[in-house]
Amino acid sequence: APLSIYAQIPSLPEQPQEGDTTKLVCTCGEWYRFPSSYYLPPGYELGFLPSSFHGQLPQPFTKYGSKDASMTIQKGTFNDVNMEETDRYVSSVSSCSYVVELVTDDENSSQENDDVPECLQYMMADNKKNKKWSSIASFPYLDASRTPTLDRMFYIPVWHEHGIQNGSVKYNSYTLYENPHL
Repeated sequence: APLSIYAQIPSLPEQPQEGDTTKLVCTCGEWYRFPSSYYLPPGYELGFLPSSFHGQLPQPFTKYGSKDASMTIQKGTFNDVNMEETDRYVSSVSSCSYVVELVTDDENSSQENDDVPECLQYMMADNKKNKKWSSIASFPYLDASRTPTLDRMFYIPVWHEHGIQNGSVKYNSYTLYENPHL
């Protein structure tokens, strides 16, 4: 699902126009499932929104990659104790063109903010000020915490379909949301 969802982000024109800015694809707690910046179309960068994770988040490579010259132009700070660096976060969800989030069935139907993923909470708050975010792609993602071990270990099509029908195999939705005003 993560590879499929990032493939749904529309590509920008090859030749950037004057005044074009980099578009942000943001995520909260799903940052560790982001495969690589190679999966983002040109003109896009990954942005982080604050989440329950309070460690150090990755930082994009500079044009020099991992060479020594990269250290002199590196934005932000690093530490060797995995402490949170707040310079990794985007200013607000409204600056994101797209948001990627994993949504469980329970969270789709819940109205309580405590049960809603953090990115969705940010989007709901933004919806009060601006137009609603829209879901443009969604892919099933096996919920390991609510699916029996044998169903996770072995994929036997008939057995798997039976598990879906009787409710023992559970899926979440790995969803891409689009900001309607960017």
